Amino acid sequence: MTRTVKEVAITIITMMNNLPPDDEFAECCIYRVPEKFRRANAEAYTPQVLSIGPFHRDKKELHPSEEIKLRYLKPFLRRIRADVLACTRMIRESEDRIRQCYQENLTQGSNELVEMILVDAVFVVELFIRNYYPEHRDGNDEIFSKEWMSNGVFHDMLLLENQVPFFILESLYNLTPLRTSVTFFKLSYEYFKDVLPHPIGHEPVGTRIQVNHLVDYVRAMQLPPFPQGRTSKQARKTRRAKELQEAGITFGRGKGSMLDFIFKDGTLEMPHMVVHEWTEVYLRNMIAYEQCHHDYKYISSYAILMDSLIDKPDDIDILISRGILENQLSSADDVASLINGMHKETMRDSSEFYYSGLCESLNVYNRTRWHRWKAAWYRWRVILNRDYFSNPWSGISVVAAAVLLVLTSVQTACSIFEFCAGGAKR
Repeated sequence: MTRTVKEVAITIITMMNNLPPDDEFAECCIYRVPEKFRRANAEAYTPQVLSIGPFHRDKKELHPSEEIKLRYLKPFLRRIRADVLACTRMIRESEDRIRQCYQENLTQGSNELVEMILVDAVFVVELFIRNYYPEHRDGNDEIFSKEWMSNGVFHDMLLLENQVPFFILESLYNLTPLRTSVTFFKLSYEYFKDVLPHPIGHEPVGTRIQVNHLVDYVRAMQLPPFPQGRTSKQARKTRRAKELQEAGITFGRGKGSMLDFIFKDGTLEMPHMVVHEWTEVYLRNMIAYEQCHHDYKYISSYAILMDSLIDKPDDIDILISRGILENQLSSADDVASLINGMHKETMRDSSEFYYSGLCESLNVYNRTRWHRWKAAWYRWRVILNRDYFSNPWSGISVVAAAVLLVLTSVQTACSIFEFCAGGAKR
């Protein structure tokens, strides 16, 4: 018995001694999407046409794109006036750091990893160059000449599991003469601008973070220079847009970043949001990355707030009418469904919520007696306009009925008065 206990203790000590040093996790930034998020919509996290990095490399359906990557490598090498050996040497020198960027212990050997990272990273850089400079595209470019392929590649560039380290992309781009006129941040912005807020610069100003990969870049571009929200563990919800409007709150389109919501003097200013085919993909992957890597859950908080404000199609109609929301999906129901399913299992009750102060202010405004009276009057006015004043004839009928009711009441009162007066005389 004693020997068995001792053997167990030795085994545990051996396992602890074999753990990698803690500093190896300092660079970790590219993660597998947690299974609980993937179950909600696996397609939003899965590449369609190409694999970037090691996580989806073995999927046979993505192998045809390997030839396209090699076709992109040839003009890149001509552009930098260097050979494959020089680029390979550069990647090899960073191999340890590259491995530390990935959540998993990569099974690829040294040569296989260097080859994969070089081909994939050069493809991304060349893709961005061709997007910014159409004149650098070949006449039969297999991506930009086919819309379905271009859309599929764009989808795959937004995925957390489909990334290579940003410092490798920058290092390779800096080998080209184009670096003197356009930064890689600018190229990245031009490629992703359809899912980024406007107008903004092309660099994540004031975020005080190092960009780790392209999903991190897209997230960083959504953040305001100096976040103004007050985090708290309270006030997770507010009323939906229709109920807030009935309480007298008006909505306006703001001019700030995606996260800038301002409530002042009864008006809630919200950032402009375009809901299109990419919205779910880039929001889900930013949220997944945030859950795995960042302490401050800005995008997760945004999803929770939008879920509070949007519950039914009439909420969406209000935001569209104010120029806040632009719906490029097929229906308002599709938008509501997308927003309502975005944030599930992203924040525990003990987590801090970026918009707690905003929600508290909206809820206090909604509970005020004067505003509740205004809300009741608003609802009655809507009912009257809808049911009784929808056209001139129905309005005239209502007025006539009201006059008749008043006259009848006066006549009844006079009759009662005469009856009482006659009884008093007797």
